[in-house]
Amino acid sequence: MNNDPQEPPKGDSINSFSPDSREKNHPVVLIVEDHDDTREMLTILLSSFGCHVVGAEDGERAMNVAERSRPDLILLDIKIPRLDGLAVARLIRSHPGLNKVPIVAVTGYGTPQYHREVLRAGCNHCLVKPIDFDQLEKLIEVLVRSAPRQATIRSRYSLVVRSKGVMCSYHFH
Repeated sequence: MNNDPQEPPKGDSINSFSPDSREKNHPVVLIVEDHDDTREMLTILLSSFGCHVVGAEDGERAMNVAERSRPDLILLDIKIPRLDGLAVARLIRSHPGLNKVPIVAVTGYGTPQYHREVLRAGCNHCLVKPIDFDQLEKLIEVLVRSAPRQATIRSRYSLVVRSKGVMCSYHFH
């Protein structure tokens, strides 16, 4: 339990920065991963690539962090608690302020059928664990650094999603 009200809850790491003031050379990458050690390892790696990293440990927090940080790229583990990665990808694709953000699915499943399912959910690419770091660096270069900067859209928006038999309601501001 987080006893310090000034610190974000575990798994909801977002450093203070203005989404409008970031540089193209330092893209913001949201890592959605439920394993602390994997999230930490990716944070160190992406920081060495020159990225500003924010993180979330489950699908629900991922949506909250994405709303606040407006990432340039999302690395999304598919098997995460609360909302699985496929549901998160669908939510992001339906969100007016986030729908253009590239999503790279990170999964342990390497079958072509599973990759098609991930792409149908709205992910741009699929990386199979263990992650090839050279391939990840190339994806960041292609998806983020060479892409034109998207304008930030602010709006009020509600969405209802059924995931794992549970109805969830999201309200975006």
